[in-house]
Amino acid sequence: MAFVFFKRIKARRGFLKGRHPHHRAFLFVGGVGVLYAATSAVLGIAGAVPTAPVFFGLDADNYYFWQMALAVPLVLAAWILASGVLLAVGKKEHGRTAVLAETAWAWGRPLLVAWVPSAVQAGFMALGMGQEEWVGILSRPGFWQTVYLAFYAGAGALAVRDFILAARLVHKKSWLGAVLAGIAAAAVVLGAYVAFIR
Repeated sequence: MAFVFFKRIKARRGFLKGRHPHHRAFLFVGGVGVLYAATSAVLGIAGAVPTAPVFFGLDADNYYFWQMALAVPLVLAAWILASGVLLAVGKKEHGRTAVLAETAWAWGRPLLVAWVPSAVQAGFMALGMGQEEWVGILSRPGFWQTVYLAFYAGAGALAVRDFILAARLVHKKSWLGAVLAGIAAAAVVLGAYVAFIR
């Protein structure tokens, strides 16, 4: 009963069915990256600057320009790297296409959840809200701050869960192996998100 939460949701979900699931997987992950790029463009035009710390010496004033330019390559690279982790540690019971399709879902779905707060911010700022007002609403403990943080916490938990499910493709006989591999793959994408997405 402990693994009911991780019940196999077969990799061939809806849009990943068909003769070329890796093409659809690529379009799905890339499409989510395009959403981040578009949101970054709106935030940059509205004069927003990241409220989270910026790493690697990047300038906060034009951060959203670089995020707009690099969002799609970043999410695609994280997807490929996470898939590589699963394929490297697995038993190759399934081909690369099945793993790529499953990790596309495991990465793209939580990425969509985490996109919602920035999309809401971009919408409000496009309508004239200043960043100070946005930050003021979210910096006070209460309902809105809780909802805001819940999106990110939920996305992180969803990523770990779905990557563990993806790892079952290459660890059919070992739940422990699947859990460890799934956590390792999730760490790749979550690390990329924390390091670069604002």
